[in-house]
Amino acid sequence: MKTKTVLAALTMLAACTTISDVTPAGDGRYTVTAQVRGGMTAWGEVKASSLKRADDYCRQQGKQMHQVDMQTHGVRGWTPQEAELVFSCVNS
Repeated sequence: MKTKTVLAALTMLAACTTISDVTPAGDGRYTVTAQVRGGMTAWGEVKASSLKRADDYCRQQGKQMHQVDMQTHGVRGWTPQEAELVFSCVNS
């Protein structure tokens, strides 16, 4: 019985993360969004997911990622957490 209770609790705490494709936003800027549904994920992890995707995108071009803006939405544990990053790729 304890095993079933523990498994049920872990399932409720598990989170599903999705990261959007990089999208041009004009003027040499791009956007990428990371979203976590469910669980109790720390905001730092949500933000890090979008920053990593942006960094990978710029590195593929031989450039360095420059963060322009980061907006967060949602309430941890209640609604989906979302980190929307606006960035540009600059020469190293």
